[in-house]
Parts: sequence; C-alpha cells; structure tokens
Amino acid sequence: MSSDYFSRHIPWNLMDVAYGGAQKNLGPSGLTLVIVRKSVLETHPRDLPTYLDYRVHYATNSRFNTPAIFPIYVAGKVLKWYKDKGGVDEFEKLSIARCAHLYGMIDASNGFYNCPVEGESRSRMNVVFRLPNEGLESKFLADAELQGLVNLTGHRSVGGIRASIYNSMPMEGVEKLANFMDNFRASHS
Repeated sequence: MSSDYFSRHIPWNLMDVAYGGAQKNLGPSGLTLVIVRKSVLETHPRDLPTYLDYRVHYATNSRFNTPAIFPIYVAGKVLKWYKDKGGVDEFEKLSIARCAHLYGMIDASNGFYNCPVEGESRSRMNVVFRLPNEGLESKFLADAELQGLVNLTGHRSVGGIRASIYNSMPMEGVEKLANFMDNFRASHS
C-alpha cells in the first residue's frame, strides 16, 4: 500500500489488513502504516510472535515498542500538508494528471518509448518504459542526469527506465521529464 496511501480513494470496506511503508507518500522510511479491521484481531491464529501480533499493538494504542519519533513527526507534517492542499481528492487528481502526461508522451512516441504494462494495470506512481535498446537507455539516463533528472534507473530485476512520481512530485517535474523525453526522441530517432 506504500504507493497507494493518500494518492487515491481506497475501498477500505474490501480490506481486512493494509500494510505499507511511509517512504513513498507519507514520510521518511522507518515508519509503517498498518490498518487492521477489528474483526480480524479476533480471528487470526494465536501462535504469532508477540511483535507480529496486531492484537498487542491494538491493546497498547500502537505503543508496544518505542516508536520512531522523527518519522512520525514528519508524517504528521505531511498529513497536514495533504489536508491544506485539498486531501485525497486533490492528490488523486494530481496523480492522474502526472501519469497521464508521461504515459501520453510514451504512447505518442511511435514506439521509441515503450511501456510494457497494459493500460488498466499502469501505475500512477511509477511510470516504467523502455527505449529501443539498452545503449540508448544508458545514454538517456546519462543525459537526463545532466539535466537534473535523477534516479530514473528501472528496477534491478527488469531494467529500463522508471519515473517515480509520488505525491511530492510537482507537475513541473513531470513536465521537465516529458520535455526531455521529447527532445531526446527527436535527437535519437
């Protein structure tokens, strides 16, 4: 749920447990947000190690262990920022606009950029794509870094390019990447 929290409306009524790290859309790493339906606390196996037993955390108001204070503090600031900016409704609109801009660039590139993910399964937070060959991908990454566009290397298991556009990414950053992509394609087609 790390990428989903606060980026879209979530059908909580369909979930018993949600688990996700804060480091994508909530705050710095070192904090995990776990949401557990109370009825699950009554039905899960009783032979869990204490720390993995959500009943223990519930009974102690999530204070079974010493909490990581700084990530909690930052998450509080992020949540206030979300509220001030319009909440989930606004960030859902922004996530749709950001990813649509990049996917539109990819889809209009006449195959120069290729997204290996089908339309309905595409992520709003991580836009992945490939170029015609790995040599061009290396050149793309090097040239992008010269323009201040960093951390675009794809996941180590699949390669390619991955643009992470979490809630904190302004539309201007997405537009800068899209403009770079357009210029790079024009120079290397």
